[in-house]
Amino acid sequence: MSTQNIDQGWLHDRLGTVVLWALLICTESAGQLFTKVAGDQLGQMDFTWQWLADVARNPAILAAIACYIGAFFVWMLILRRSSLSLAFPLSSLVFVVVLLGSWLGLGEHISLLHWVGVAVIIGGIALLAEGEEN
Repeated sequence: MSTQNIDQGWLHDRLGTVVLWALLICTESAGQLFTKVAGDQLGQMDFTWQWLADVARNPAILAAIACYIGAFFVWMLILRRSSLSLAFPLSSLVFVVVLLGSWLGLGEHISLLHWVGVAVIIGGIALLAEGEEN
């Protein structure tokens, strides 16, 4: 029996793809939000040894780094199964989730123009996905 005929499990089917995309969007978005929180906590960047030590010990920075490392490996798995011409535009969903996270989690004001931008991003992704060949 060839290895191509062996059922490779849920990670290699449509559900696995959806799970990978959810992980990518969550880890990338969380990394951005953690970086913002850390930047606010650390304040002025003086680029001294003390500031670098504070950066290295900051829990939000450590969480952001962990998110980016996780996102890198998930991105590699996504690219193994998707064309870059579709995957890269789909990754723009991170912009939408970061905007929502900054609004809901950080209390930032989001203008009407930003919400229109979210609608344009989602509409563009829908058009790209509709045009994708199976």
